[in-house]
Formats: sequence, C-alpha cells, structure tokens
Amino acid sequence: MREVLVILRRELKSYFLSPIAYVFGMLFLGVQIFFSAKQSLVQGQQASMQGFFGWLPLIFLFFLPGLTMRLWAEERKVGTLELLMTFPVKVSQLVLGKFLAALVYLAIVLAFTLMLPLTLSAYGGLDWGPVLVAYLASLLLAGAYLSVGMFWSSMTRDQIVALLLALVTLFALYMLGYPVILDWVASSLPTWLLDLVIDTRDLVYSVCFCGFFLYANGLVLNLRRQKG
Repeated sequence: MREVLVILRRELKSYFLSPIAYVFGMLFLGVQIFFSAKQSLVQGQQASMQGFFGWLPLIFLFFLPGLTMRLWAEERKVGTLELLMTFPVKVSQLVLGKFLAALVYLAIVLAFTLMLPLTLSAYGGLDWGPVLVAYLASLLLAGAYLSVGMFWSSMTRDQIVALLLALVTLFALYMLGYPVILDWVASSLPTWLLDLVIDTRDLVYSVCFCGFFLYANGLVLNLRRQKG
C-alpha cells in the first residue's frame, strides 16, 4: 500500500504542476455548470440537481479521455515507462496508483461544483441525501471511464490515438444505455437473468467494469516489462 500512495502522490503532484490540469478543470466546470444551470432554468424554481447529474455522463464521455490519454502514452513517448518498470514495485501498484490519482484529481474538481447544490439549498428545500449518493455514483462512473482511458493509453505511445480509442469505446458503451437498446436487450434475456442483472447492476457493474479494464491495463504493462 505504501508504494501505491507514493505513486498516487507523484501523479497527483504532476497534475497540479501542469497547466493542462487547470485548463481541464476550468473547462469541465464551465461546461458542466452551463448545461446544468440551463436545464434548471427550464425546470423552473424547483430545487433539484437532476439537470446537473443528467448531463454528467455525457460530459465525462468527452472530457475524461483527455485526462487519461497521457497517463501511459506520455510515459512511453518520453521514455520514462522503462524507468518505472525498473522500480521495485508491482505493475498492479503502478496501475492502481495512477488510477487513484486521476480519481482523486477528478473528485477535487467535482468538489468545486458543490457551490451549485449549496446555492439551491439556500433558495429552496434541497434533499441532500440523494445529492450525496449521486455524487458517489458519479465517482463510480468516473472510475469506469478512467479505467477505459487508461487501458487505451497503455496500448499506444500516441496520446491522440489513445484519446480517440477511448472516445469511441465510451461512446459505444454510452449508446448501450439508451432505452431502445435496453428494451431490446431486456426482451432477449430470460426473466430470471434480467431480475438478477437489475438487482445488482449499479455497484457490481461499476466495480467489475473498473476491475476488468485495470486488469487488462496491468496485463499490457506486464508484457512490456517482460519484453524489456
């Protein structure tokens, strides 16, 4: 665990030493608050965060590949990946450290959006329970997106290629969530299996999704370590 924390601190420090992180944060906050505020105006005076969390998956889709594209691709391009592989740490620790650093950075950025529910709470009765749960669910979703982006970043030294591959993959997965496609899938599954999937889908899906792509990320790096 100590090694993971060392990598986490190293990566998190690199975010705040780079202007890209600040530009990313400002753009993300600006776009997210613009669309959610616009949606709130359409909904009227009701104190609700539905507009904010409704837009978040789509905003994540376009922004998070830009955050993850450099995580491994840049290391390979400048030649520091080989140096990392010589450190006395496991590949799984490298992957987990970088993943947690990206997730912590994103959690810090999301923390700045708390001004929106605080404002709504001041002018109307906002139920904080569902809002906090929605923030937690947003971090789980962000973790899933980050794991996909990290995987593709480990597959290439070109950041733009990693960005495009992550975008295409996440867009395809996003489209699978549309009601028409979900209804088609539901009609094709046995009733008992459909009930099982629905009962466990949120938490189990997010954890398994992240685990799969992080494990695949580790496999790619292990192969590179073996090849030298």
